[in-house]
Amino acid sequence: MSAEPIRPDNYIEPPNWLNRLFPPPDPASNEVDHTLAWLKYLWTGPNPNIEVDPRIIYPHTRFSAQAIYQSIIEAVEKLKVPGVKYGPQILHESGRFSAFRAYLSIRREFSEFVICAAPVGESYLLSVRKIDHFPHVKWFHYLPVFVVLGAAFGWGMTQDGLMGGFLVMGIFLSLIWSIFRYAAQATMNWFSRHLPEIPIVGPLYLRWFRPDTFYRQDVHGAFVTLIDVVVKQLVTDLEQAQVLRPSSGSVEGPVRRDLHAAT
Repeated sequence: MSAEPIRPDNYIEPPNWLNRLFPPPDPASNEVDHTLAWLKYLWTGPNPNIEVDPRIIYPHTRFSAQAIYQSIIEAVEKLKVPGVKYGPQILHESGRFSAFRAYLSIRREFSEFVICAAPVGESYLLSVRKIDHFPHVKWFHYLPVFVVLGAAFGWGMTQDGLMGGFLVMGIFLSLIWSIFRYAAQATMNWFSRHLPEIPIVGPLYLRWFRPDTFYRQDVHGAFVTLIDVVVKQLVTDLEQAQVLRPSSGSVEGPVRRDLHAAT
């Protein structure tokens, strides 16, 4: 018995075209809305896989976000995972002109771990988001390809007729194939790292030369699991931190001296 395939959370089943041509008598069945939702899914593509984990909330306690982030960075560096990048990520609380918070972003290829340490009233929260940014190709990404191939074919025809059109188009496809094949084999150079970031070209390259395989998903899962272990250890350290003195002012409850900062 085969297992169900893994689908994104916004996946829409294709419409039943027979029901569209011959609507059933049941008025509750609305194939038009289903078809529109399916077309929207084809246009937008699958949503990125984001797992939100509100790790823990500390009532009446304040910590230093900088100290927490630095502790996580030091622990990540000890893992010696190749290709890991980290740094602050500034995100607004609501609109562009609203207040913002500094998150910690830890990224490797398309896998990202976003950590938030921030006060909430007189309490403090620590949350994580595990994001898989792997871009999936959409149907309209192929439209520029057909336009470019048509232009190459047309230019070739003006030079040497029908044979020239096919020749120029074949040369163009061979060139693109060679560039993509080189990028897929030399994955550690600058060009290969940034090629997937190019609009339209990047998703097409990944779809045909570096697809979303089980191994890539396994590496993504291993990476976020390693970072998750680091965060769990930090939470354990916070729980075991010695209470040294009560807070003053509007902040009630214990304050950790080594992680304490002004709000």
